[in-house]
Amino acid sequence: MKKFIISMFIFFVLISKATAAEITDGIKLLNSNNLNKACEFFKNYTDNKPNDPDGHYWLGLCYKRAGQNELSAYHLQKSFELSQTIEDIDIVEPIGFKNQNDYLDIALMYLENGDFDKAHTYTDMTLKLNPDNADAYSLRSKIYLAQEDKDNARLAAIRAIQADNSLLNSDLAKEFDIVEVPPFDFEYYNSKGVEYFYRGELENAVKCFKKSLDMNFRNPVALNNLAQAYIKMQNLEQAKNTLNKAKILNPKYYQTYINLSSVAKLESLRDDISEFKRKKYKSEQEKYLKQALKINPNDKRVYLELANYELEQKNFEKAIKYFNTALVYDDEYFEAYLGIAIAYIESGNMQKALLALRNAGALNSKSDEISFYLAKMCILDNKFDEAKEYLEDAVSKADDSDYYLELGKIYFGKNDYTKASEMFLKAQSLDVRLKNAAELYNYLGLCYYHTKNLKNAYSNLKKAVDMNPDNVIYMYNLSLVYKSTKQEGEYQKMYQKIMRFDPKTAQDYIDLSTIYYDRGQSDIARSTLDEGIKKMPDKKIIYLAKLKLLKTLGDKEGADKLQELINKIF
Repeated sequence: MKKFIISMFIFFVLISKATAAEITDGIKLLNSNNLNKACEFFKNYTDNKPNDPDGHYWLGLCYKRAGQNELSAYHLQKSFELSQTIEDIDIVEPIGFKNQNDYLDIALMYLENGDFDKAHTYTDMTLKLNPDNADAYSLRSKIYLAQEDKDNARLAAIRAIQADNSLLNSDLAKEFDIVEVPPFDFEYYNSKGVEYFYRGELENAVKCFKKSLDMNFRNPVALNNLAQAYIKMQNLEQAKNTLNKAKILNPKYYQTYINLSSVAKLESLRDDISEFKRKKYKSEQEKYLKQALKINPNDKRVYLELANYELEQKNFEKAIKYFNTALVYDDEYFEAYLGIAIAYIESGNMQKALLALRNAGALNSKSDEISFYLAKMCILDNKFDEAKEYLEDAVSKADDSDYYLELGKIYFGKNDYTKASEMFLKAQSLDVRLKNAAELYNYLGLCYYHTKNLKNAYSNLKKAVDMNPDNVIYMYNLSLVYKSTKQEGEYQKMYQKIMRFDPKTAQDYIDLSTIYYDRGQSDIARSTLDEGIKKMPDKKIIYLAKLKLLKTLGDKEGADKLQELINKIF
């Protein structure tokens, strides 16, 4: 990676994941009771790889065995924070749930030292590993008792006895005069539903939320939880019915309107609806978000959702305003900083985008999204090798259609059509909502065209045009196939359609200019962009397209003057 990128993004240094061979060397030392060498091994390991949760986990165990509980607690918590959820820690050896006791021991140490907040933290870590751990609930009850919070202590004791009926004969049960196993209540089923939801067991989540509602049918939290499970299952009709019920029973619960907005957004993305309905759903999406804001003007999530809505509409100034308002309520809101960066990238303000990305990266340097948007910035600056590195990092962290699409474009630009096709096909397999469908068909068609597979080129490009008949680039690419296959009639028909094309958006002017340039008509390409600037003087993207064209044509004087104008206007 070039020094420019390293110096600007020093905090994005990528730490490679531990290999099994490295980790097991230290584990063998620990298992053979060679404690000093094991501590030394994992100390060096975490010094070299400070962002690897596995190293901190095993170093925490080393310190625990050495009786250094404060150091043990620090590294176990570091491991937890780095992995976000304990399930993500790759512990290499099949040790089952042994580490639950490690966290409980630390929680007990903090309880005995009177640090109740940290005692709760480690109890919660245990319950993330196993939500039915009776010992964790028992300890939680003791922590609450030490805080003189008898109500919460009793609730924790009840959960402990429900998880392990033998505790009915324990001092814990006597403390609260519990003589029989308490029946499962609303809170139990609602909490259990949440656990199933985050595990991805949506059918079980729905069952639990329904049971909780049998006990308290008016509860807006459970109704919204049930609706979110339906949304995740793409059962939008059931989700909408559940949310409308929640709205009637409690019209002042703002989360209902956020979820109704989510349903409207998903409905607007359907392929089987008219443009009239699509606009109607978009309007509903905005309406519900503004209702949520009216009910609760002090919640960061409402501002985030409104900002994302405006970002989708390409209203970048409004989006940035809402993102910044969200940051007023939480100045460490990663999603808001990332949203600001996206808005600035899309509007062409790379300097402010860079600042927002740096703020986001300081909060979550492991994010695949940061790598993706760093790549986007590199692409806009024609730094394709750096972009490729960031995209490869992004796809190593998450399977996302957008990431593979952009990676495919880079291979396409390098004329590696085989690798580009591989990336586009991967993107296609991940694009379940068909967000990138037309663009992917277009690029796949071009890959086949360049490799002389004209049958597949035609098939894919025809699909791209059918899906988006107003995209002049897709039409032009299909016309090239018609010409190559000597379908003169179809070629002339498509060519005349392109010549009659009436650009309506900034991208239309850019696309039409690209076609003229590709045909060797650089003067018309330039005048097309001039017309776009005249009609849309506030669209920076057209100015940037013209700047790129002037540089390509070697018109340094014209490019310098245009750059001055861009700096002055934007």
